[in-house]
Amino acid sequence: MLKRIILLCSMLVVCILSSLTVEASAQETGFLTSEKPTFLYMDTRQMNVSYDDESLKFVLQRDGVLKLMSRDGQNDYMSFRSYDGESSGVGYQVREIYSIFPSMQFFEINADRGAHAKNCGYWLIGKRNGQWVTFVSLDSLATVGYTPGQWHHISTVTNGDATGRFILTSQHEYMPAGAQYGYQRRYAVDLRVQLFWDQSAQWFGLRRL
Repeated sequence: MLKRIILLCSMLVVCILSSLTVEASAQETGFLTSEKPTFLYMDTRQMNVSYDDESLKFVLQRDGVLKLMSRDGQNDYMSFRSYDGESSGVGYQVREIYSIFPSMQFFEINADRGAHAKNCGYWLIGKRNGQWVTFVSLDSLATVGYTPGQWHHISTVTNGDATGRFILTSQHEYMPAGAQYGYQRRYAVDLRVQLFWDQSAQWFGLRRL
């Protein structure tokens, strides 16, 4: 309850700050997240959540597939698999995302593999007309320049600039000229995208930055 109150207060602050920005930005839906992602991998294999007053759970199976289910296990709603089909060593970061104006709840799932967290899946899910749907995926990101199958690391920030924007950044590793050792690797941003709620379409849009 306290966490929900704090979140609502934060949303109010975002709303006030957003109203001080340019008109186009102020009209966009703002986004927040209540906490850091839960990393489902190895010993941590279940995350309990709730949505529309229903008790749910994310469960990482031994075969590397992540499932969204009712807490009692009676209903199996969605499954998430590594984009490249490899099941070994896959971990899933899961967190709740909230929007204001309109007020909605989503779940973000960011999958990676290996010591360098190579991305192997991304999903932004929620309900539309009472049914669970995937609003954003790697296939969606490919339409704005993401290259599935190549080495990337994906990270996202909500409200990082106090405007409520939801920003996704993709980076890749490279070895600079003359480098010989792994610790000398560098990262280069290859894609930055704003995820925004299209009120007319009732769906997420992607805006390359």
